[in-house]
Amino acid sequence: MMYKKPEQWSFTFQSYACLSRIRAQLASLNGKLRDAEKPVLFFERSVYSDRYNFASNLYESDCMNETEWTIYQDWHYWMKSQFSQILELDGIIYLRATPEKCLSRMYLWGRNEEQGIPLDKEQLAQTETSGNLRTEMRFPKEFHL
Repeated sequence: MMYKKPEQWSFTFQSYACLSRIRAQLASLNGKLRDAEKPVLFFERSVYSDRYNFASNLYESDCMNETEWTIYQDWHYWMKSQFSQILELDGIIYLRATPEKCLSRMYLWGRNEEQGIPLDKEQLAQTETSGNLRTEMRFPKEFHL
């Protein structure tokens, strides 16, 4: 649905994706990690990559209209304020790769809905990924790999 009609489904998809990431991060605090002295958690993506990469890319690509983008930003701001301690990150590890490499990896995952994505959309998403997170997120130390 999302890739066939992005203008219709981007807001719905991105809102649900962000909600799923919040749930995953909250669920990770259960069990042994809660009792660990210095727990270390890694997430493939975060609520911040949702906002500053994917959602902003969809808006910039005219897949979200102004109203949807405003609602998404307001919802994201509220979510961060409600769960700020839990969702706070110590850092982001960003692995640089060419758009061609990202696209070939995406095809290897084998998700049917992602098989027809052209390189130009992936190039735009990769450009957004590398710029927005670094611009919007501030951490005490920055490491480049």
